[in-house]
Amino acid sequence: MGLNIAKLEEYHFEKDGCNYPFFVQRDDLLHPMVSGNKWRKLKGWIEEYELGGFEGIVTFGGAFSNHLLATSAACNHLNIPCIGIVRGEEGFDNYYLKECRKQGMELQFVSRESYRNKEAISSGFSKESRKWLIIPEGGKGKEGSRGFKDLVDSWRGNYPDIVVHASATATTAIGLGRYLPKETMVKSVMVLKNVEEQTEALNWCETNANLEFIKGFEFGGYAKSNEELTSFISEVNNWYPFQIERIYTGKAFFAMLHHILPQYPDKKVVFLHTGGLWNES
Repeated sequence: MGLNIAKLEEYHFEKDGCNYPFFVQRDDLLHPMVSGNKWRKLKGWIEEYELGGFEGIVTFGGAFSNHLLATSAACNHLNIPCIGIVRGEEGFDNYYLKECRKQGMELQFVSRESYRNKEAISSGFSKESRKWLIIPEGGKGKEGSRGFKDLVDSWRGNYPDIVVHASATATTAIGLGRYLPKETMVKSVMVLKNVEEQTEALNWCETNANLEFIKGFEFGGYAKSNEELTSFISEVNNWYPFQIERIYTGKAFFAMLHHILPQYPDKKVVFLHTGGLWNES
């Protein structure tokens, strides 16, 4: 894929007269379009594709989906035919969808009602002569958690005490939990109010006993924000040499600085920067 090296960088945060060190795993630097956990999750699915003798990939997403964008770019690079099932009306267009088409992805639009029945959509492709690999929305699934082994291996046994990340489908949380030692705590900051869905996902994969889903930092729900979060993101983006955004990393970074670091001042805390900056384009 021509991936860049994801660096682990050390920074500091001051609050109430205390100085808190922390690290940032710069997975946002992996690739301009297939960065962060998008690549980590796709890696396992692409391995499934290659092992299973498939002839194309079908996946799902909304009209502003980073997952569709990443999948289109990865498939373009690997010469894999791909179809994106888009939740929305035919004729809608934006930067994301234009870029998906530019990368060679065929887009098929379905109504919100039809989109909910993904099993019916998937079964239609199973009847075609071409053997399609169906990847769930967001790369969710046990296959999607495999790619985090490379991340954990890159730490060469020097594991953090705590890993903090933004969580929407629990796949990243499960991937970290599968490969980190049980001594490492995984703090999964939920970016939308779906705690039941995310905890239920633990049923399909044995994972780390130290995994915790953290509620209360959704700032109204998925893709929602308020003045406090907007101001915080602006300050962070001016102060640190990396960028966060309002849908994923901004919420998780806020939780880490104001909630997690003060609780664990003597622990090695790593923030997993999962990318997502296309949301601000």
